[in-house]
Amino acid sequence: MPAFDATSWLLFSAVLINQMGRVMIPAIKTSVLADAVMGAEFEDKVGAQLSFVSIVCLAGKLLGAAFTDRLGGWPVLISVFSIWIFATFASIYSQSVDIFGLAWWLNSFAYTITWGAIVQVIGAVYTDDKQKSAQLAFTASASRFGATIGNVFFGQLLTAGFHWRSVQYPMLPLQALLLLFCGYKFVAASAPAVEAPKSSDPKSGTSGDKKAGEPPAADVSILGAFLSLDFWLMLIPKTVTFTYTQFFMNYLPQLLHTSYGFDHGMAATLGGVAQGGSVIGLLGVGEYYKRLTKSSKALLVLVELLLCALVPFVLSLGPSVLPQLAVVPLTVLWGLAYALPFYIPPGEFAMQIGGKKGTALFTNIFDASGFAASALWNPWASALAKNNDFKTILYSQALFGAISSLTMPLCMYRQMLKEQAAKKKE
Repeated sequence: MPAFDATSWLLFSAVLINQMGRVMIPAIKTSVLADAVMGAEFEDKVGAQLSFVSIVCLAGKLLGAAFTDRLGGWPVLISVFSIWIFATFASIYSQSVDIFGLAWWLNSFAYTITWGAIVQVIGAVYTDDKQKSAQLAFTASASRFGATIGNVFFGQLLTAGFHWRSVQYPMLPLQALLLLFCGYKFVAASAPAVEAPKSSDPKSGTSGDKKAGEPPAADVSILGAFLSLDFWLMLIPKTVTFTYTQFFMNYLPQLLHTSYGFDHGMAATLGGVAQGGSVIGLLGVGEYYKRLTKSSKALLVLVELLLCALVPFVLSLGPSVLPQLAVVPLTVLWGLAYALPFYIPPGEFAMQIGGKKGTALFTNIFDASGFAASALWNPWASALAKNNDFKTILYSQALFGAISSLTMPLCMYRQMLKEQAAKKKE
């Protein structure tokens, strides 16, 4: 099987368009606020609508955890793009602020259930650990590509004078195409397979009673995994580093504008450039990561998380110490450093511990915890940003990097030791 086959590119495209849709509403929000028909009412309601977005995201992750493994990734992706099409139509054509808010919530719900479905498909389709790592890095990079491309794409259309409703039109055919392709893959995957002959060789490891390649123990130990120390050592860093995604999306452009004097357009563009660092982290560093031994992987993750503690602390020194020229490279380095630990080790852990019946469960539980933490962190950070107190916000980001460096690599190292012990028993 080639490194990146048709399924790889379909999953990449699904994540890319999903993430572009995710940033679409924030990108057009200021234009909606200035709208002659909806602007005043939207300004009154946007705070409540934004708060409910976090609740919808959390609910989406919990529902995804409950149903994705049971239904399979492809049916969930079909529902994702069906919801996207409805939500995009509603946000384009409705004159009601409440309907626009509903479209925003549906947009957020579709976004939140996507990644668990993607990881479930990867775990079901690919069997080799190196393949899984490569596919995780490749599809996760699409998320960062989508955030960067989406911000630039919608921003440039608005700058060119297009109405905020018109800039959403290109998403509809893309969402429709992905709905068709995911539907095709689901039908193909549901086709009855030719039954392999039962093996009479006791050493072959296959029989009519057991599917080849299915982890024998992982599927029966899901509850025990939730109670294990390793689960919490992975949950904690995934939860706190989730706030990095919020900082890059919601606060970095504001920091660049208010503290370093970039105009609004340049601040938004440079925020997209910083997100591009995550693409390098997933594709470039991810390619290197998949070739490493498990102990070397843990060491690389440790180094990256230490950078996630160091860079925000350096940024907290502010413009009195840091020249404007140094800020953008630092944010790119931060984006590069957090991307791989944020996506790959939690995804590998979910597939290893969850097996085919629990991969999406663990993936969505990790993300649900992250959304819950962000729902608490965002109002606190927003109040500080309103007073231009980015130093305290950056201190929190540095602290989260330090906490993650103490937990995630330890979890990876413990998992490696368990695998080695299991092999010795065999």
